[in-house]
Amino acid sequence: MLEDYALRDASWYVTNALGTFAGFMHGNDGLYSWKSLEVPEENLDSKTKFQKVEVYNSDDMSTKIKSAGRFYGADLVGITRLNEFWVYSHSYNRLSGQHDPIRLPKQYKFAVVMAIEMDYDKFAASDIEASAATGLGYSKMAFVSSLLAQYIRNLGYQALPCGNDTALSIPLAIDAGLGELGRNGLLITPQFGPRVRLCKVLTDLPLKPDKPIDFGVQGYCEKCKKCLENCPVHAISEDKTADPITVSNNSGVLKWPVNGERCFRFWCEAGIDCSICIKVCPFNRK
Repeated sequence: MLEDYALRDASWYVTNALGTFAGFMHGNDGLYSWKSLEVPEENLDSKTKFQKVEVYNSDDMSTKIKSAGRFYGADLVGITRLNEFWVYSHSYNRLSGQHDPIRLPKQYKFAVVMAIEMDYDKFAASDIEASAATGLGYSKMAFVSSLLAQYIRNLGYQALPCGNDTALSIPLAIDAGLGELGRNGLLITPQFGPRVRLCKVLTDLPLKPDKPIDFGVQGYCEKCKKCLENCPVHAISEDKTADPITVSNNSGVLKWPVNGERCFRFWCEAGIDCSICIKVCPFNRK
């Protein structure tokens, strides 16, 4: 058991130490900094650094950005126009308890959204191993998003790497064509089901947005209900509604709202993350 916890805790190391805890506390810090971090100049060609590359074809540039995202470690990459409704009004620092308004400049018109696959076998094995897979996903989020943001900055454009901070990842991922929203409140992808972690880079680089996809998740979730039936604290809704059921829900979008407070309270009482709704989802496949 000690070895399992050692493996799990190490998987979270990068995101906890360098990624401002995956953006849970706040963005614009550590690897999620909105500006380039200082690095030794001898590692870069200072003559070409940050010279602005002219974008004559946004389609070609989008292909290059997606290729770079996958090269840095993302499993799925999509692009969308940044919908201002998905941007948070405030950030929250869990250490200081301070709320600060998010003032996102208007030039950030695009979001490059990336999905990181979490290990199937770890999720199938035990809660502690699933937590290790989750932690590794969060560490990869900080790594991948910071590298892609720096690549875009090196092209002469602005880029803000984000984990769970600054804007809602799931709606952006849906807009970017990575998957659909499931009954469990998670992004369901064709490749990995809900077994992904999401990060994004907001940018003013001219790009070509992808389109949302429909591969039958909504109809399937209407009938399946495995996540609903297996949730130990009944945090998953039976019926769709556009109204919030807790303060954590947004209004105005027809969906199966999840009681996040009830879910998180169960995590705290159990002393470990719960991943039942991911494990039992039929879209979760290797």
